[in-house]
Amino acid sequence: MEYVELGKSGFKVSVIGLGTWQIGTRLWGWGTDYNESDAIATIHQAIDLGINFIDTAEIYGGGRSEEIIGKAIAGRRDEVFLATKVWLTNLSYDKVIKAAERSIRRLGVDVIDLYQVHWPNPFIPIEQTMRGMEKLVKEGKVRCIGVSNFSVNQLKRAQEALSSEEIVSNQVEYNLLNRKIERDLLPYARQEKVTIIAYSPLAKGILTGKYAPGNIPRDLLRKVDILFSSENLRRANKILEVLREIAERRGKDVSQVALNWLIKEPTILAIPGAKRPQHVKVNVGATGWRLTDEEVKKIDEVSSSFKPERLKSYASIPFRLLRFW
Repeated sequence: MEYVELGKSGFKVSVIGLGTWQIGTRLWGWGTDYNESDAIATIHQAIDLGINFIDTAEIYGGGRSEEIIGKAIAGRRDEVFLATKVWLTNLSYDKVIKAAERSIRRLGVDVIDLYQVHWPNPFIPIEQTMRGMEKLVKEGKVRCIGVSNFSVNQLKRAQEALSSEEIVSNQVEYNLLNRKIERDLLPYARQEKVTIIAYSPLAKGILTGKYAPGNIPRDLLRKVDILFSSENLRRANKILEVLREIAERRGKDVSQVALNWLIKEPTILAIPGAKRPQHVKVNVGATGWRLTDEEVKKIDEVSSSFKPERLKSYASIPFRLLRFW
């Protein structure tokens, strides 16, 4: 496993982390109804293989994800850099403090290593939220402050609202099918040494090569996602062809090539999910080697030309839902 510094915090975190949004999710159709023992085995496998960055949120499974992670890391707390997130309805000064205390109890720990604002809320002044975050740091309940899904301007405002702490990370969607952050957010993160935590690094499984125009998933989460339209899967296949060719030549999985492309610079760490311990092994196989400049160029060329089919109107969403049934 390889490790990078999280922002300017001085803490070293694994370049491949473990995303856990599905752990504890029991809403049929949206995610995997995790068997608790499988989830704990997956977390243990991750730690055994050198993954120390585990990311969760109070909203995941209504707190169930945090509870299961707490059970899994009992007795292994020193091996884990624990990140969780506060939901956008809990961003007022008092609520952010209470939310953090609830997460601490569910996780069974004394301190949250990285506490992140899950989504910006335009109806709650960011100054309130950051005052609460700094109080949590001063009280020893939080070590580092991060944000998620923030634009450059929102990130700047959040940093300006802090008096003594610095924002160490911004968790955003980033993968070969979605490279929007390269326009301004990624250059700004490099400049300010803010770590980008890439969620959905495999585009919900598309970049594993598992899905194709004739193999559209049945679960609701993907069924309503326009990326999984037959046309978009066809367009994505051009990228997958390049990834497969490199993977075959290097003796790697397609997903490992896609993840390796993401973590090629120290500003970025990726948090793919994993349903089973064997999935963690595959994810970890993305580290310990590097794509050549020529391979990176080839991937960049084909992925930069990817233009997804867009939703023609929001009115089409119910029809996409109907297709699921």
